[in-house]
Amino acid sequence: MLKDRFSKVTVLERSNYAQPSDSTPATRAEVPQSHCLHMLMGAGALAFDELVPSWRAELMARGAVPYDVGSDVAMRVTSGWLPRVETGITLYGASRGVIEAALLSVLREADNVRIQTGQRVIGLEVSQDGARVCGVRLKSTTGGSDVLANADVVVDASGTASRLPRWLETIYGEQHQIARTEIAPGRQYVSRWVRLAPDQTPGWQGLALAPIHVSGGRAGMMMRAEKDLWGVVLQTPEGVPLPADDQAFLASVAALPDRSLYDVLARAMPVTPLHLFGRTANRRRHYEDYPFWPGNLFAIGDSACALDPYAGLGMTAAARGVQLLQRYLDHSDRAAASFQSQLAKHNQWPWMIATGDWTHGASNPGMADQIDSLTRAAPFDPELAILLLELQHMLRAPETLTNEAVA
Repeated sequence: MLKDRFSKVTVLERSNYAQPSDSTPATRAEVPQSHCLHMLMGAGALAFDELVPSWRAELMARGAVPYDVGSDVAMRVTSGWLPRVETGITLYGASRGVIEAALLSVLREADNVRIQTGQRVIGLEVSQDGARVCGVRLKSTTGGSDVLANADVVVDASGTASRLPRWLETIYGEQHQIARTEIAPGRQYVSRWVRLAPDQTPGWQGLALAPIHVSGGRAGMMMRAEKDLWGVVLQTPEGVPLPADDQAFLASVAALPDRSLYDVLARAMPVTPLHLFGRTANRRRHYEDYPFWPGNLFAIGDSACALDPYAGLGMTAAARGVQLLQRYLDHSDRAAASFQSQLAKHNQWPWMIATGDWTHGASNPGMADQIDSLTRAAPFDPELAILLLELQHMLRAPETLTNEAVA
């Protein structure tokens, strides 16, 4: 998006991009979730279509598998199995490494984009009056220091571990703290990649088992990706020991109240070690309330709003935020502080889905009951199942639900 609006764009990355492999998905140690399967929801795919029109073709060229979220995915919600019904919502099974490679191939075609890896941003340079960011201070992984100056716009997309609050405190004083909201879901994850022989492929492209009362908070998911690879995620409550070896992993899967996942994994070949992903939290940094926000600084994605990966909305929320930033940059009279305020409102919808908290920020006070009713009824009605999936994929606003629709 930036390359179409500025004569020069510099992308600063602390780590090198992962090199593709024929045997296992490419991962980056600095990106813990790169070990896990990724899902781009329906609304995220539409945002990608606007921002990177060729992204679908690039993904397919690298082996990503398209499938319908209703007819090709066996999904059990808390009230039962959803009917296998065509929805028109397409998922693309792919590892994060393949998604990154597809986007990078488009970016590297741009003459005005320079990608610098091995660079860690350690601070901001601001104008004398503090109203604008002039540049950023860098330290390379080889130990050298530098300042990238003369910036017209600075975008912080450095994710959950963003140091931006600390940098702002250093410049404007610690008396003005960045307010933060955090909701811990009490979940932890273990994931791995496996391979299935072609004659062992199940009758679905994806399987999702939501936690139910008798499962003790355990849940599981398996999705097809590129090159006959399948990503598997097992969710357990915090405090429950995560499996650390193959035998314990299969035993944990066998403990799920439905054997569908175990029956497939019992004949699968592991291709990566188990990756433990511990405590997660939904966290919002309230930059919209900060009194000294520079006029040309923008924080997007997980830097501003990080979501528990269970909802699968991280990439979608980030892409929608870029769409919003695009509109702001096309109206140069709009200040960055105003953007952060609008982004906070923009993120309210995925925040409610990820946290399950429909009581704060919802326009309809009865929305939580309506969504609960919809979830209970969806396994018994194909039209309501589609409605629920559209809601999960942010293709239908929760305000559009009515009592009549979910009675």
